[in-house]
Amino acid sequence: MTTRTQTLLLSLTLLTGLAATDALAQTRIPYGPDPMQYGELSLPEGDGPFPVVTFLHAGCWMSTDGMINSYRAMAKALTAQGIASWNMQYRGATSEGGGWPGTWHDIAHGFDALVEIAEEHPLDLEQAIVVGHSSGGHFGAWLAARQQLPKDSEIYVEPALNPKALVMADAYINPAVIDSIGVSGEIYCGEPLLEKLTGAPVDEKGANFKAISPLEWLPWGIPQEYIVSTYRYPLSMPRELAQGKTALQTLPDYPALAIIAGDEVNVRIIANEDHGAFVREGSRGYHATISAVLRLLGKATE
Repeated sequence: MTTRTQTLLLSLTLLTGLAATDALAQTRIPYGPDPMQYGELSLPEGDGPFPVVTFLHAGCWMSTDGMINSYRAMAKALTAQGIASWNMQYRGATSEGGGWPGTWHDIAHGFDALVEIAEEHPLDLEQAIVVGHSSGGHFGAWLAARQQLPKDSEIYVEPALNPKALVMADAYINPAVIDSIGVSGEIYCGEPLLEKLTGAPVDEKGANFKAISPLEWLPWGIPQEYIVSTYRYPLSMPRELAQGKTALQTLPDYPALAIIAGDEVNVRIIANEDHGAFVREGSRGYHATISAVLRLLGKATE
């Protein structure tokens, strides 16, 4: 594992530890038999039914127990606004049973679990939205697109529920440049993640690659909020990347492609915001994410 990868994962660990210090009433609910297949449900006071936000954490498409903590502070803040949260854990690309197809099945089944959860808890699934940071934004975008996948795809799961809106915070959603400085994920994340996520060689851009590529399935048909740092956007291509690799001559530009396809997209670009700040309580990226959620649910006062 590279020094850069170790630094990134250490930063995430520190952030998740800080987020976990605030007390928040949670109900842990499994959606599968694996220890990583569960979510934490947090409900506001009152009778409901409540809008519900599904949180998908970052982590270079990988997953450890501590990473779920990164969204606990935001879950608490939204609970105070009368919004329930479903903070999802899942098997990542390097987890046992994860990758292709396990990680994608977990994202699908974990979100769909809200249908059964709503039978016992006061959730308004007509206001079920998804929030994802970094690689979690990729998973969120995939949830928005998955109903369009071929039914014979190994990662297709008949949706029991579709997101009503999506917030992507400093997200990587294009597998063609999976970590922004390479094409496999290994340079930044320390693992050849694309091969694990597609179950195929990196240079094989076949059906599996298309199935995990949300931009291939535009329009998604739901409102989208794209919150991103100037460190990540706007795109400047072509450019030389690490270890002599070069990006594509042209790179599909989300959000422009989504707008052209007919989707409703609101973009907020935050100058020089660190990647981890989007889940760090009190930061500009953190507050922008909360504002996006409130706007989508008609609760914004700005």
